[in-house]
Amino acid sequence: MSDARYARIAGIVGAVARQALRDRGAGRIALLDDGGPEADLAARMLADALGADAVVRVGASEAEVESVLHLSPGAEPGALRREIRRLKARLVAGALAANPANKTALLLDGALPPEPLLPLGDLWASEVAQLGGGWSAPPEVARIAEDAGGIGALDDALRARVDRRDPRGLDRLPPAAADAAGRALAAGRAWRTHPAVVPKLGARTIGADLYE
Repeated sequence: MSDARYARIAGIVGAVARQALRDRGAGRIALLDDGGPEADLAARMLADALGADAVVRVGASEAEVESVLHLSPGAEPGALRREIRRLKARLVAGALAANPANKTALLLDGALPPEPLLPLGDLWASEVAQLGGGWSAPPEVARIAEDAGGIGALDDALRARVDRRDPRGLDRLPPAAADAAGRALAAGRAWRTHPAVVPKLGARTIGADLYE
């Protein structure tokens, strides 16, 4: 991907992040950092726009994971690591939590992450690979990409289905990959369209029609 395209994307990401900080009254960003290419790319773009001191990369050490295993002995260590990062990010003083997940992962991984800022949320995994030299996604999404013949093929099909609203967009994939991608899209639909469910009891309800 050209330097010009990187600069254009980074400029948009930085401008949106800057406005998000203003809107939330925060002074810096706490970026969930799993050591993957998305975290590296997001940190670089945000630091270029906001300054290095405005970006706090929040990871989770093996010792921190081991220290909480007793709270849920059957939990998968990767899930514990994600929740530790999430908790630490929320506790960074004066910071807005950000999740660097790419668009492919967000579409196919079910529930949307609770972080209020998704700086790479409109960049496909294949675009992240072009910009940052690699991509990552949860194991289930990675398996769909493998069955699809690669992340490029999966993203092309998803673009057709999501961006161009072609109901047959996934049909270009091998049947097993098309079925898995279709089921994953359907499973996450409620989270994308109704991120918070609030029973409507009054005239104006938070999340439904109260936006001021």
